Amino acid sequence: MPTARLGRRSGPTLWRANSLILKRALQWAIPLFVIGVLFYWPMARVLGQGLVGDWLATLAEPRVAAAIWFTLWQSLVSTVLCLLVALPAAYVLYRKRTPGAHVFKAMLTIPFALPTMVTAIGFTAYQNQGIWKSEFASQSWLNSPTSWIIMAHIFVNFAVITRTVGSTWMSHSHDTEEAAALAGAGRLRIFWSISLPQLRPAIVSSVFTVFLYCSASYGLVLVLGGGQVNSIETEIAAAANQFLDLQEAGALAILQTILTIGAFAIGNSGSRSIIGFDVQDAGKPKHGIDRRDWPVAALTLISVILTFVPLVLILRRAFVDSAGNATFENFVALTTHGTRNLLDISIGQAALNSLRNVLVATVVAGFVGTLAAYLLTRPTRSKVQRYASRILDTVFMLPLGVSSIVLGFGYLLTFGDGWLPLRSSWVVVPLIQSLLAMPLVIRIVQPALHAIGAEIGEQASTDGANALVTFFRIELPLAKQSVAAAFGYAAIVSIGEFGAANLLSYGDQATLPTVLYQLISRPGGQNYGMAMAMAAIVIALTFAVVFVSSFPNLNRKLRRPRLSARR
Repeated sequence: MPTARLGRRSGPTLWRANSLILKRALQWAIPLFVIGVLFYWPMARVLGQGLVGDWLATLAEPRVAAAIWFTLWQSLVSTVLCLLVALPAAYVLYRKRTPGAHVFKAMLTIPFALPTMVTAIGFTAYQNQGIWKSEFASQSWLNSPTSWIIMAHIFVNFAVITRTVGSTWMSHSHDTEEAAALAGAGRLRIFWSISLPQLRPAIVSSVFTVFLYCSASYGLVLVLGGGQVNSIETEIAAAANQFLDLQEAGALAILQTILTIGAFAIGNSGSRSIIGFDVQDAGKPKHGIDRRDWPVAALTLISVILTFVPLVLILRRAFVDSAGNATFENFVALTTHGTRNLLDISIGQAALNSLRNVLVATVVAGFVGTLAAYLLTRPTRSKVQRYASRILDTVFMLPLGVSSIVLGFGYLLTFGDGWLPLRSSWVVVPLIQSLLAMPLVIRIVQPALHAIGAEIGEQASTDGANALVTFFRIELPLAKQSVAAAFGYAAIVSIGEFGAANLLSYGDQATLPTVLYQLISRPGGQNYGMAMAMAAIVIALTFAVVFVSSFPNLNRKLRRPRLSARR
């Protein structure tokens, strides 16, 4: 009799378990289809193209080997220097109660959000200042394009380490540090023995993310390198576009993919928890800055000021002519096609193309990224499910380390004809932009959904709500600030994408970054002034989006909503 009763109970239980597995699989179908068709299929074609010949011999050629060596060592140097200046900022802005911390966080994020071409324009303006033109500077590292590339990489990626490590540091309890201080330990000893081991997963994750960003940098190396130095990305673009050497481009893409997978494997090896790009302040009490914190506070302030120097130079140069006189002519010239009709389309048309691409990329990246983040935070009840969740997380994070040049090359090989002829359509650029923005969306939304906890969902389920109702009525309202920030960052990251647009957008489909590159790469005072004016407008728009996305909601003291089932 007990056996029969057990059989009757196990039948519905097993059916519900199988139904849940099937429902979860159907939910995963959309994001997996998008990432599979639009990312892994073209990447497979690229890797296959590289394996056709002797790709190791191709990589050993002196010119290619020099580009590989430059990519590796400058990425390492840029990452180490970025870490050294970002850790003090993470401590001051996230660990301590600092006046105006939210303003400084937003300010540090602006370089990361700026289009690559705007950053490159800012550093070219920096190079042209008289202070760097001295006889002493001509004999120093300041005259080397490599130095400017490294400084630009620090400028762009400073916020990645600051916000990732700072978000983790903010959540740590003060109890252990206070006990060590009472025992006589100094600040440096406390950091080295207590804080650093706790921060190691976040540091490793952010460091390898920055390394990937630096190794996949295209626009900065292209502009600031001036042809004197080349990286893996510029070599891929040259091989595919100028020399039509698909085997070399494929071989370099293989190496770039190996770097990406290796960096992700190392970066995720020491982390058992979710590490986000920026977690909102939970309102935990913080200690104020005291006298012993003044050195790191001063270093942070100097870092913020230096961050804004290239931007200020752009804004200043936008309002002066070649003779140094104040004028609005640069902005008036934006209605033209440049000196000698350099541009195929007006800047207004390019801006509309960019706006259209950004809207499409933001919707795709935001929707698919939020759905993937939601599915990745669902409770895992077995070791197999946890292992599968980590694999899926890696699957959706890999686009973070693959450059748009490699992906654009894959689109050239994959979508030229057949059932999905995307190569001849304008939609190809926003699709690539959405794939590159999707990991950032996941890394912002996933920690917010994970922080809500499973208890709320279980309570709602007890009240009769299904998973869909629970998400839209409870989880999404609680995480709406992070979701809104994710959509905002997806938009500003998409508008600045240059590599794919430079490779795939032709004629009347040119975008703002490609038009800016045309203006600064051709001689003529009017062209350069137009580039500065357009860059100034983009900076102003980025300021607005970053500040709206970064500032906390003043009414964010959320109550847990009660969901009463109607029976």
